[in-house]
Amino acid sequence: MFVSKLYTDKWTGNRNEENFIENPNWQQIKTAICELDGNTKTLVSLEADDESSMMIGGGNAGKYIVTATLDNDIFYSLLHPVDYEIAKSDASAKKNNLSIFYQALINANNNNANSSNDQKLIVGGQAGNYPAKMCVNLPQCLIAAITFAESGELETLFTWEEYQSLVTV
Repeated sequence: MFVSKLYTDKWTGNRNEENFIENPNWQQIKTAICELDGNTKTLVSLEADDESSMMIGGGNAGKYIVTATLDNDIFYSLLHPVDYEIAKSDASAKKNNLSIFYQALINANNNNANSSNDQKLIVGGQAGNYPAKMCVNLPQCLIAAITFAESGELETLFTWEEYQSLVTV
């Protein structure tokens, strides 16, 4: 396994009891992520012996934030998948299925990019408002985590955005 360290938090009031596991296995990593509740358990950090790391935070209302770095210089945020809807069309338009699909993706991407619908999450014991496009679900979180834990790479099936300020307080 690429990841050599697993850190988790556990908050009681304003006091954190950090937990550390050296050379964690996948089951330990998965359990730590699934226990995130956005209340007492708000952050999981996966680290390697080099400068790579992945942090997963939140958990309240089934929403998570995933950030990663491969060099401790450039940071990436996992983005929520684009939701798109293809309208039913007449038989003549079916010849243009690809263009209909492409236009649906463009419309969905524009709607997601223009959304100012922030989500309130607690990450690392701190409440903050995060852009909805950066709030992902548990399955997406777990897939990103296992890819990183095993290979030290970002899951290529997902969209990652180079870091910008994530939170507004």
